[in-house]
Amino acid sequence: MKQLSRSRKVFYRLLHIKPSPLRQGKNGPYIFIHINKTAGTSIGRAIGLPVKDHLTAKEIIAKIGEDKWQEAYKFTLVRNPWDKVVSLYEYRRKKDKNRIATQNVSFADWVKMTHGSGRDTRYYDNPKSFQPQVEWLKDTNGKVSIDFVGQFESINESFNHVRTVIGLDAELPHLNASRRAGYRSYYDDETRELVERWYSEDIERFGYAF
Repeated sequence: MKQLSRSRKVFYRLLHIKPSPLRQGKNGPYIFIHINKTAGTSIGRAIGLPVKDHLTAKEIIAKIGEDKWQEAYKFTLVRNPWDKVVSLYEYRRKKDKNRIATQNVSFADWVKMTHGSGRDTRYYDNPKSFQPQVEWLKDTNGKVSIDFVGQFESINESFNHVRTVIGLDAELPHLNASRRAGYRSYYDDETRELVERWYSEDIERFGYAF
């Protein structure tokens, strides 16, 4: 199964093909909305998605049409915004994205340049990566019409629920795990408030707290 998944991934990449976000399970069609830095790679691998594709609800609807969108079971994972921001920062440091590691850009400075009022386009280079998670889930009418929103913090329970609904016999692999200090240690009062304002809708809708 793993070898088949790898082969499909190579095939799609070689031909520059983007597979349909609409998948077929034993119990009907389903769609996984992969929000960045929410362990979506693990979910995608488990359900057999050949490539990693970060598409919003609006982008998926544009690809498959409103009728198929409405027919499918739609699910996603979200994450505590303060933790998610730290994860994105550390990922970019590891990759030295925009020379963030080379120039030793601190977390506090990076948050101010990406989530503050004076955003620096050197670091705020991909708005989609920084947008509130709820924005990923809004349809063309601005409504969140997702059947199940799981949480990163309880990923095993969330995945068990999803695989039961879609009829999938698969285990959840553990990928892209990183060891670091707890996210709260990264913040001071200013950066905590910046993230709170930026992701206020996520915090309210999904019940998160610092």
